[in-house]
Amino acid sequence: MNNRKLFNDKEELESSMFNYLKLKEEQKKSDLPNKIIQNNFENENLNIKFKDYYFSNVIARSSKTMVECNNSKIDLKKTGTEG
Repeated sequence: MNNRKLFNDKEELESSMFNYLKLKEEQKKSDLPNKIIQNNFENENLNIKFKDYYFSNVIARSSKTMVECNNSKIDLKKTGTEG
């Protein structure tokens, strides 16, 4: 490198960087019309698993009361009056 200074001061460095960025931006703009982007969309059914809101955090999952509430919701006993 021969101890050669590339830039004399900070302003010269900044102007060089901004000029470089402007050139890159202009190149990108000029390349865009030449590229054709084609997306192939397909119809799909989304299968979403039901997530129990009350078990979405660690504290609720470790709570004995929350586990009992969840189990009682799952194990509904039929009384004959539900219609």
